[in-house]
Amino acid sequence: MQQRSAGIAVSLPIVGRDGDHLTAYVNEATGGWRISDMGATLMRLSYENDLAKLLSGSRDRLYKTVLKEAGLDEDDGEIYIEVPAAELTRGLFALGQGVTRIEDLGLWTRSRVESTFQDDLRGVVIEAAGTDRVIENYEVPGIPSAENYLVDFCVRTYREPLYIFGVQNRDRARLATIILQHLNQHKHRFNSMIVYADIEEIPSVDQRRLMLAANDAVPSIVERETIIAKISHRLAE
Repeated sequence: MQQRSAGIAVSLPIVGRDGDHLTAYVNEATGGWRISDMGATLMRLSYENDLAKLLSGSRDRLYKTVLKEAGLDEDDGEIYIEVPAAELTRGLFALGQGVTRIEDLGLWTRSRVESTFQDDLRGVVIEAAGTDRVIENYEVPGIPSAENYLVDFCVRTYREPLYIFGVQNRDRARLATIILQHLNQHKHRFNSMIVYADIEEIPSVDQRRLMLAANDAVPSIVERETIIAKISHRLAE
């Protein structure tokens, strides 16, 4: 712990990606403490990444989710938390954990986001509906050539089933559209939901076609609470 012009510098028992211990800067605030990284986290990320590109699309949403979950705020590149006087330790821990997760954003290339997408989607669907209600790669009975029109996830409800399709790129968007159109053509009764890895990565023309074919959509897999709420709503009907 050292007194510096930016505040009291506290070396945290957490090591960043560069191998150095993370430093938090503590200053008095109204009724407590303001604990900050003084902009160091995003500065370190900028050494290896274009921040404008890194903090866009799904990774920007993930960045904001990490901030929210850790109770952190950001002001012009400075990541900080304000806590009551008696909660200094909690604030230091929250900043350290949040900053560590934010540094990992530099590892989330587009290919890695796509490779983990299906696992992430499976996890949130099962969390919302339970293992017993979920069937993966569902072959719809009574549909011609059903083996060629598989549904990513079928969630069994008390009424029409809910079909969930994961879309991480243009090809998957077009495939989901074809499957939905085939099911609708044969008068099959169901509800459907699209979950995108990042809707901004999908061409607008493909978005429009899919929007016409599906009942509902979630623009990013990062929005777990929204996905769970939509599935829970269908289960409650």
